[in-house]
Amino acid sequence: EVRNTHKDKVPENWTRKQTLVNAERYITEELKEYEAKILGAEDRILTLEQQLFSQLVVWMQEYITPVQNNAHLVAQLDCLCGFAQLAKENAYNCPTLNDSTDLEITEGRHPVIEKQLPLGEQYIANDLQLDRSNQQFIMITGPNMSGKSALLRQTALIVLLAQMGSFVPAETAKIGVVDKIFTRVGASDNISMGESTFMVEMNETASILNNLSERSLVLLDEIGRGTSTYDGISIAWAISEYLHEHPARAKTMFATHYHELNEMTNTFGRIKNFNVAIKELKDNVLFLRKLIPGGSEHSFGIHVAKMAGMPQQVIQKANKILKKLENKHVSGEVTDKLISDSDEMQLSFFNLDDPLLEEIKDEITHLDIDTLTPVEALMKLNEIKRLLTKDKKATS
Repeated sequence: EVRNTHKDKVPENWTRKQTLVNAERYITEELKEYEAKILGAEDRILTLEQQLFSQLVVWMQEYITPVQNNAHLVAQLDCLCGFAQLAKENAYNCPTLNDSTDLEITEGRHPVIEKQLPLGEQYIANDLQLDRSNQQFIMITGPNMSGKSALLRQTALIVLLAQMGSFVPAETAKIGVVDKIFTRVGASDNISMGESTFMVEMNETASILNNLSERSLVLLDEIGRGTSTYDGISIAWAISEYLHEHPARAKTMFATHYHELNEMTNTFGRIKNFNVAIKELKDNVLFLRKLIPGGSEHSFGIHVAKMAGMPQQVIQKANKILKKLENKHVSGEVTDKLISDSDEMQLSFFNLDDPLLEEIKDEITHLDIDTLTPVEALMKLNEIKRLLTKDKKATS
């Protein structure tokens, strides 16, 4: 840019490009060349890149197959090394796979749970045997928290690991090839589709029953728990019978709290009862986590509620209602009369012992003195006094 006062000094080889009020702007051939280089650089870069990439692809074509083969082999080697390291570090053993439909696991363990145990605690391993001729269906009962669901899951994982080519967390495992592992485990719902937890459970179970084969492994955890007791037992019984009578005779494990299902073994020859052992102490239950033959009659749900920190008042009330149900063999729903305080205090002419005194004795026996505050103690005393007053009025 040259101001008009110096316009006469501009060299002849400068070309005027723009005129301003007080100045002129010029360009030279050299600047034109630079401008062209700058403006065309991006296009030339793209062209060069495409040329180089095309040359690279043409050059690599003859190496693509060997590179892919190497990648595949390295991936296989990596997977197998992972299996080997896992087996060595966790004492896994080589399973035997065959064309039979039997499943036999000795000292099986859950690969995840055993890694999460507190330091020094040993995982309780379990044996399992399933076949289509004698022990096709295992009915597993036992308390809450005893390890029924873990047993179902570890069986599925051992079969899956074996068919992946891995060693398994068991002493020995003889596995007839399984085509499908069907599971109905855990609770979930699908609110967006308008499906309740029970509906999802029924959908999944229906899918299992409609897709069985003789090589299938079926794992059912507490089917029927999402509805009323009688509906649940009826559905669970019908499903179990269907699986037993189905031509496929699919190997099945069924964990349940419906102890009535233990009676099925009397009618259906291939259904066997097992339970997860526990040891009852004075005021506690010790979970042995060992699968043993035979059915179980108790679920110890109230004990688990106590472990969870449920208020003492709730635990006491639950124990009372449970005793009433067990003593009276109640076969219907728990009515208001059963659980009302007035019913508990009603006297009977045929009882030699005074039920009121028995109730007060229970109240005092179950009091937790260590956690009782002075205010709660006064309230409890007032409650006992009210019981006596009400009884006195009733007798008069």
